[in-house]
Amino acid sequence: MKLFKKVLLLSTMAAVIFGMSAVSSSALTKPVIAIDGSPITIASTYGTPYVDSSNRTQVPIRVVAENLGADVSWDGTSQTATIDGNIKIKVGSSTINTAYGTITMDTKAVNKDGRIYVPIRFVANALGYDIEATSNNGAITANVVTKVDLTMSAAASLKDALGEVQALYKAEKPNANLTINFGGSGTLQQQIEQGAPVDLFFSAAKSNMTALKDKDLLDNDTIKNLLQNKLVLVVPSDSKANISSFADVTSSAIGKIALGEPTTVPAGKYAQQVFTYYNILDAVTAKTVFAKDVREVLTWVESGNVDAGVVYSTDAKTSSKVTVVATAADGSHDPILYPAAVIKSTKHSVASKDFLNFLTTDKAKAVFVKYGFSVL
Repeated sequence: MKLFKKVLLLSTMAAVIFGMSAVSSSALTKPVIAIDGSPITIASTYGTPYVDSSNRTQVPIRVVAENLGADVSWDGTSQTATIDGNIKIKVGSSTINTAYGTITMDTKAVNKDGRIYVPIRFVANALGYDIEATSNNGAITANVVTKVDLTMSAAASLKDALGEVQALYKAEKPNANLTINFGGSGTLQQQIEQGAPVDLFFSAAKSNMTALKDKDLLDNDTIKNLLQNKLVLVVPSDSKANISSFADVTSSAIGKIALGEPTTVPAGKYAQQVFTYYNILDAVTAKTVFAKDVREVLTWVESGNVDAGVVYSTDAKTSSKVTVVATAADGSHDPILYPAAVIKSTKHSVASKDFLNFLTTDKAKAVFVKYGFSVL
């Protein structure tokens, strides 16, 4: 009998312990939602975030969207919520449709007490933000990260256009700090291969992007051909040289011609292709001085240090000190394409993809067109 009472007592104690454990576990179902480490206050009318059986922090989408400055609308007929006019989440669906593609969730959007719930990381990702989840003393915090530092390596010929695009992006994502390192695409490629801390690459040639892809250094799903350009022959605006085609650079009027270093500057490689097309490469090489990028070529022509140079048409448009005397025929060189991609080693994949997506928006396209690029 004493043994029975002892067992009963132990069983009761175990039940109490397990009951307490259950209560403690239940407390984890009320997560804290924060933005950049600052918890946000959620009115009861917005719904209550909770942790589901698969440890996903489920939130009413309006809680995240509106606290990040986004607008949310609801279509009761289709049971679809729309964020900022282009992010659509339908009740019962496991996908979020955005202007840049589809985000697939590991669960479905549900209607709970008149509020649409999805895991917080998916709605944050759709808006271009990452999530950090932490647990401290039994409290789970889902932190939306808007403050991020990104580095992009970009072809020198993109400097003016990307400067404006960067400002437009900053207006939409004020907490995202984007640093752009401009240079010859080949040089930037080599830096990335050597481990430079870069999040995105925007090249003036497919070959540089392909080289990184072949070395498994890119997020291949993000590679996009965004722009096209043209190759032009320029002379100083006060030049007396009477030339009107690429073939004319063999003239005695041209003592020096500047080209980008062909092994690291795509414009230099394209220029050599043009001169090969006209069967004058050897004669031109004897007059050539090589620059580290197209902007250096442009500077040398502007200053009169050389009699001519080969740059992109977009570079020539930025200067009143040079005159375009010829545009290379499309068939005389490889297509001038500008691909961009996210670097595989980035620690900010979501933010990097968000900026890459921004480059395809109407706002960004208008800037590129303004500077003479053709948008793909």
